[in-house]
Amino acid sequence: MIVVDLCEACKASGIIVEETSDDNNQPYKLCLQCHDRLLKRSLKPLEWYNLSVVHSTNRFLLHDDFYDEDGEASQPEEDVIVTDKDKAPTLDDIKNNLELLIDFSITRWFLEDDVVKAFKEYDNLTILKSVKSRFNESENYEIKTRMLEIVTDVLGTSASSWVRDLWDNYDKELLYPISWATSSSIPIEEGLNNVFNKLESIKEKELPIVAFGSLYRFRSEIILEWMEANCTIYNENWGRLAALCFPTWDRMKMWLIKGRPLSLIALDTMANCFIRGGDPVVQQFSPKILGTEKNEVEPILFDYYQQDSVPRAKMKVARIMENKEEIFQSNETS
Repeated sequence: MIVVDLCEACKASGIIVEETSDDNNQPYKLCLQCHDRLLKRSLKPLEWYNLSVVHSTNRFLLHDDFYDEDGEASQPEEDVIVTDKDKAPTLDDIKNNLELLIDFSITRWFLEDDVVKAFKEYDNLTILKSVKSRFNESENYEIKTRMLEIVTDVLGTSASSWVRDLWDNYDKELLYPISWATSSSIPIEEGLNNVFNKLESIKEKELPIVAFGSLYRFRSEIILEWMEANCTIYNENWGRLAALCFPTWDRMKMWLIKGRPLSLIALDTMANCFIRGGDPVVQQFSPKILGTEKNEVEPILFDYYQQDSVPRAKMKVARIMENKEEIFQSNETS
C-alpha cells in the first residue's frame, strides 16, 4: 500500500509543491490548488488554519496583513468561496480536546484569556507533557514561543523542572519566552540570575530593549538594583522597565541626583506611571511611584530642571507635574 503525504492546507490531496517562502527550513508542503491559493492570498479559512497550526500565523503569506484571526482572507487576489465545511474551528468546537486546543492556541495572534481559561480545565501535568512534546517536535520558533507562553500563563511552577532544563540547554533565540516562563515557574532570585547571566553577552546598544523584553514580567525591585549597575546609555525602554518594578520615590530622588543616564530614566519612569492610550504593556499593570512624600515632588523636580533644562527634561517634568495625583502614591496609602 502506497502512503501519500497529504497537503498541509486541505489535508485531502497529495503534496506536489514545497514553497519555501521566508523559511527554507520549514517549507509549506502543498497540493497544486492550495499552493496557487497561498500565493494569491486566497486560502479558505480551514486551509489557513491548518497551515497556521504547522507554521504559525507570523509566517509570510499567513500573517495578519492577509488574514483575520478566523482565517478570512482580507486581500485575496481571487474570490474565496467559503462553505460551512471550509470554516476554521472555533474555541467551542475544540476546547474539549487538549491536542486540538493546543492547535487552536497556535493560530491565535495572542494567548487570549478565554484560551487560557480553557487550558485550565485540564490537569497541569497532562498539559505539560503535550506542550513539551510540541516544543521538542517543532523547528518553528513561533510555535516554541507559544508553548512557553502556555507555561507562563497556565502551568507556572508545574513546569519548573523543564524550565530549568531549558536554561541548561539554552537557545538564545528563545531568551524572551524562556524568561517569561521563568518568571512564573522558578523562585524569583534564581530566575533573575539566569536572565542576568544571559544579558551579560548583549551589546550595550541592544541591552535596553532586550532587558525589557526578558525582565518586565518579573516586576521586582532586584531589577532596579541591576539597572543601577548596568544602565550606561539612555533609552526609553529603561523607564518602561523601571516603572513595572515597584519604583519608590526615594529611588527616583537618588536617580535624579546621580545624573544621566539614571536621571533621565527616573523622569521616564515617573512619566510611565501615567499612560492613557500609550504603552499597552506598561498600562496593563497601572504602575505607581510608591512611598511618596508628595510635598517634595514639585521642589525636587523644579530643582532638577534648573540643572538639566534640555527640552526633553522640560516636557517630562511638565507632564509629571500635570498628572502627579495619578503618578505618585503617598506613604499613607502605600
